[in-house]
Amino acid sequence: MQTDLYTKTGAKSSSKVTLDDAVFGAKINKALMTQAVYVYLNNQRQSNAHAKDRGEVSGGGRKPWKQKGTGRARHGSTRSPIWTHGGVTFGPTNAVNYKKGFAKKMRKQAILSALSAKAKNKEVVVFEGFELGSKQLTKNFSQVLKKAGVPGKTLIIQAQADKTLLNAAANMPEVKVEVVNAINTYQILKYKNLLILKDALVLMSQIWGGKVRKAEAKTVKEEVKPVVKAVKTKVALKKVAVKKTVKKTKKVTKK
Repeated sequence: MQTDLYTKTGAKSSSKVTLDDAVFGAKINKALMTQAVYVYLNNQRQSNAHAKDRGEVSGGGRKPWKQKGTGRARHGSTRSPIWTHGGVTFGPTNAVNYKKGFAKKMRKQAILSALSAKAKNKEVVVFEGFELGSKQLTKNFSQVLKKAGVPGKTLIIQAQADKTLLNAAANMPEVKVEVVNAINTYQILKYKNLLILKDALVLMSQIWGGKVRKAEAKTVKEEVKPVVKAVKTKVALKKVAVKKTVKKTKKVTKK
């Protein structure tokens, strides 16, 4: 899959960029993306609402009046839920845990589905970088985006955190700058446009494409092979030595 490449000034380049099919051409699983968004939003939730029960409200240690002889109903504390300024029955508590678990493979597949959906809708833009200068960062940055034709909410993915880019986008509420290994499914689907820097594409294919991990696995196997052979030979020699000793002991016992 190919997409347009833009220069640092926002002009369209003559060359195009090929997107990794393992990352941007995966099978789109809508149910998994929905689950990923649900889990993310639940994990952001805080149980701040809390109502005090009768054991947490101050006061009420003394019995209001004696049990019998007053003609009134019997009470043991002024902090009972039926009293004014008393405790709350079945109120919200801050002991609720809204955290949800999500498997790593499912999270990875949800991210791949979101990226593939963006690429399918042609909402992925690749930039070589940005030339923002030293002054008026936000103004220069907005001009570059307008020149490239990237309106609305935009998520910018970079390989490493760039302070100048972060400062330029700080006053733009519709623009979010994030590092490759920190993005999630919710962010990808929340923003309409996905602006990726060219050097970040390589990291994305390394993290979610699995190319580097396979290469690393091959190198590890090649390095481990001689060690495994040496261990096997040592074990075989020990077995031979044990057999010889067993034979000698049998001969001695027979005599």
